[in-house]
Amino acid sequence: MTVLTAPSPAPVLKSQASSGSKVTELPSDVVVASLATISLERLRAGDQNEAKKLFEACKNSGFFYLDLQTSNDNGILKTINDMFALDKDLYDLDDEEKIKYDVDKLSKLKLNGYKPVGRNFGGIKGKRDGFETYAIPKDGLMGFEEFAHPAVIDQYWQTLQDFNSNMHVVIKAILSSLSTSLELAPDGRFEDFHRPHVPSPDIVRLLKYHAQPIEERGAAHTPHTDLGSLTILFTKQPGLQILAPGADHWAWVQPKAGYAVVNLGDGMSKLTNRYLHSCLHRVAPLPDRAMETRYSLAYLLRAEDRTPMTGLKSPWIPLADPDEEVVTSGEWIGRKFSALRLGTHETKTAGSVLTGQKHELPQQ
Repeated sequence: MTVLTAPSPAPVLKSQASSGSKVTELPSDVVVASLATISLERLRAGDQNEAKKLFEACKNSGFFYLDLQTSNDNGILKTINDMFALDKDLYDLDDEEKIKYDVDKLSKLKLNGYKPVGRNFGGIKGKRDGFETYAIPKDGLMGFEEFAHPAVIDQYWQTLQDFNSNMHVVIKAILSSLSTSLELAPDGRFEDFHRPHVPSPDIVRLLKYHAQPIEERGAAHTPHTDLGSLTILFTKQPGLQILAPGADHWAWVQPKAGYAVVNLGDGMSKLTNRYLHSCLHRVAPLPDRAMETRYSLAYLLRAEDRTPMTGLKSPWIPLADPDEEVVTSGEWIGRKFSALRLGTHETKTAGSVLTGQKHELPQQ
């Protein structure tokens, strides 16, 4: 078991190399989600049309593509490819080695360590999940705390530093744009609750979805909204579905080389009293096909622990329901994970915590 402390990286994008990414195309017989595409380069440059597109996407589905193929030659695409190599190498470790870093034993809020297949509610045959996850804490990468991890993490330490640094460039661009669009008070902008150089429950998450045989083809994983503020997802294989607000069917998200799929989580919804949306999503096998092994990775941005999860001051944000309990970011994360775990899953209440919905969801 290795414990490492590292200095905080500066949020500077590195010089670009070709991504070399190959993605799997969705078949022609499925409904494909129509997502807005936002250019990171234009957003960082303060382009008003790009800011408006972002604002509209966040008010509607809460999902969008982020184009990372910028003209000023940054190395984010190469770093993402290196992260996929880490993803595979980590899950190639023996189960005995991985379980030494059991997330439920290492971290109260599941911020560091490994979750094996089957520990969460939902997934295969509707009883258990069908995926492994590994969480790497931002606070560990920034040197705020020591954290236990397998040696493979050390082998990719510089890659993780670059990824963390690049993600905070992305996050700053998105949060700053949304804060301005919402006309948030100068002392209460989104950036003030998501400071990169202050401890927070952000994580890098590596995922491996296991293959499902054709006879279990219909077993989609549990629908849910994300608990944090933003999720920045990278995947090369189909599987992600979204249920946009007001929709009566699930739509597939086409992976795109050179792009991230970004979605708002419950944190942003709560900080705007639901003016901005956290959209339901799930991972599922394609129709009439067995589910292939699927790797993905994401940066999960969460508000600092003591952040009150209620609407910020803005002329756009409606007043909060006076009867709604206001919890901190840390408390909300704990409740969400309790709803996910099989051992603490309460059917009567977990559904609304996981999905934010009180009605039945469409199956297809």
